[in-house]
Amino acid sequence: MGDDFTTDAYEGLLDAAAEAGYEFLTVADYLAADAEDRPDRYLILRHDVDRKVQNAVKMARIEADRGVRATYYVRTSTFDPEFVRLLESLGHEVGYHYEDFVRSDGDLEAAHERFARNLSMFRRYCEVDTVCMHGNPLSPHDNRTMWTDDDAPDFDEYDLLGEAYLSMDFVDVTYFSDTGRTWLDGPLKIKDYTVGASEKAVSAARTADLAALLRSTAFDRGCLLVHPERWADSMPELLLERTKDHAINAVKRGLRLVRPPTTIS
Repeated sequence: MGDDFTTDAYEGLLDAAAEAGYEFLTVADYLAADAEDRPDRYLILRHDVDRKVQNAVKMARIEADRGVRATYYVRTSTFDPEFVRLLESLGHEVGYHYEDFVRSDGDLEAAHERFARNLSMFRRYCEVDTVCMHGNPLSPHDNRTMWTDDDAPDFDEYDLLGEAYLSMDFVDVTYFSDTGRTWLDGPLKIKDYTVGASEKAVSAARTADLAALLRSTAFDRGCLLVHPERWADSMPELLLERTKDHAINAVKRGLRLVRPPTTIS
């Protein structure tokens, strides 16, 4: 089909990792284990379900057919009891893709009240052991501030193992994200963050490049952020997603001129 974000390309990425001997971990698997207890070579597979639940369901089935477990972070706008129960039945981890600090306009107390309500609602239908912030490039607020503020509670107050950005060692774990319709770190990843970019010894632009890195075991420990809505089978859907990405990227370039991106090291 000539596009880098097709179902075939994603299946090829999974197969390349499996053939190279990577073990697949969820975020909860990673956070629950000490470093010495993790596999020698592993890949943490994480999905942010921002839209198009049907794409996430298809991706979850593709992974389950290969015996691959992944973490799916679900927003309140994409939450559905049947959806999260299906993910769990396929062996995947479900997490809360929170945006409560932004929704509360930077009010820490209101954000945690909102977070507690939403987390409780999720847990009525599925287990939630980890959470991950959702970024909004149009907001001046950073959802991670809920946890980094001096007055913020700890994750254990919510019986959580941690947060996908804040609790992972991105010096040890090489991070790749498909944000901006590229695997390269750079200015398009304003709110998805160039996590550990300064420590990365390898890079990939296209999915085929990333698959090649996996086949050559160019790194032993990695984390892939994959947005299901970006991956499709039909040319009309691919063209639509490509157009949306180009428009969003233009906005991000403009915002970067106004305020620099935040990075996590």
